[in-house]
Amino acid sequence: MQSRPFDRFSFAFTAACVAMTSVTYGMGRYAYGLFLPSIRQEFNLSTFDLALIASLNTAVYLLATVIASGIAIYFRPRTLIVVSGLVTTSGLLIAGLAPSFPVAAGGIILAGAGGGILSPAMFEAIEAWLSAGWKGRAIAVVNAGAAPGLIFTGLAAYWLQASWQQAWIAMAGIGLAVTLWNAWLLPDRRLVQAHAKPKLPLRPALFLRAECMPLYLSLFVYGLLFSTYLTFAVDLILSTGGMAFPADRLFWVLLGLAGLPAMFTGRAVSRFGVRGLLAVSMPLCGLSYALLAMAPGNQAVVLISAVLFGVSSIAPGNGFLVWGISLFRDRPSAATGAVFVVLSLAIITGPILVGLLSARIDLLSFFYGVALLSVLTIPLFPRRIFGTEETMAGEPGLPAGAPGG
Repeated sequence: MQSRPFDRFSFAFTAACVAMTSVTYGMGRYAYGLFLPSIRQEFNLSTFDLALIASLNTAVYLLATVIASGIAIYFRPRTLIVVSGLVTTSGLLIAGLAPSFPVAAGGIILAGAGGGILSPAMFEAIEAWLSAGWKGRAIAVVNAGAAPGLIFTGLAAYWLQASWQQAWIAMAGIGLAVTLWNAWLLPDRRLVQAHAKPKLPLRPALFLRAECMPLYLSLFVYGLLFSTYLTFAVDLILSTGGMAFPADRLFWVLLGLAGLPAMFTGRAVSRFGVRGLLAVSMPLCGLSYALLAMAPGNQAVVLISAVLFGVSSIAPGNGFLVWGISLFRDRPSAATGAVFVVLSLAIITGPILVGLLSARIDLLSFFYGVALLSVLTIPLFPRRIFGTEETMAGEPGLPAGAPGG
């Protein structure tokens, strides 16, 4: 009977984290790709200009991630989580109200910072506040939290077809509501006692260990897979006649709906291990690229590609997070920081590569190349990681035997 309040808190806390992830990632980080054709047309931008905005959005996210990873344990999670929502909401609103391209670009770039502020604090809170049974579940659900954001973004774009900026103002309204909810719900307590030192001090050697290299290489390929599709798939489909406006808005909704099952990949990691999850999801993600490259003008193939990408592109993130936490067991924010930094570098690189190579190779060839990389990473995946429960169960401060899984 005494465990029920803890379970209710775990559920409510996880739901709040999913909502904030939807805002900071699904909207602040990934909405740009859906509106890229409209922004290209309104401001008469080149592919390189558009790629540069996408990469700067990620660069700001990367900087925020690095800073937040180092300071997360010294702040109350509620503080950084609320700040992340306010930053994202501000960026969305600035872009929505922008009278010119430089202001709009500034808002789009600023919106990307919220996710970097959010993740380290959120995963530290998951580690400190949830039982072992809830942690794996929460990591999986939060990792897929961008999917609802993609759905709301697509619906806002479809309903507000007259102007992409109206959709961004609507997203800012959602962001403000979610931020206020988190501010009201989350407990205002510290993760560690005042003046307490972290169990695992940050130092370069910690991140440069040999066992970390397969994680980083795999993550880099995953970042290329994730960023290129989200940035350029809609533009490719519209340019080849695979879909016409405004049906392309619903393409984004389909991506989000297909990504919702990734919320349950925590059980997949427990049953099949990180290797099993990644060995299936990464090649499937590559297949979505190959299909779109083979027939970008065929609507049926486009829809199949969208479903495949939605299902398979979010799931690897859970495997990489569990893999990372297993390498940085005493400081989860260092794990999430390392994962998101490498992922961000790849996400920055993807659009920039497309922009730089656009005069030499077409987008279809780039899609084929990325699809091939998804298969070549399989030998890098770990064999013996099935979760972080053993580590978590041995940590002090957790309620022994608290149910929830």
